[in-house]
Amino acid sequence: MAKEKQQKPADKHFKGHRDRLRQRFRNGGAEALQDYEMQELIMFRAIPRRDIKPIAKDLIQKFGDLSGV
Repeated sequence: MAKEKQQKPADKHFKGHRDRLRQRFRNGGAEALQDYEMQELIMFRAIPRRDIKPIAKDLIQKFGDLSGV
């Protein structure tokens, strides 16, 4: 019998995150998102299948805002 991989609580948070973020953007535009969330949207295609929220937050912190990045 194959052993099922147990999901960690943090994994549940990440599941569907990109889809939820895209939907919030579609519904409310850029004004509905934080700068780091807009940065995530931009980076989704460049860095697939990896949690990029920490990277996006670090970039915003380093450069001040989305336009600075």
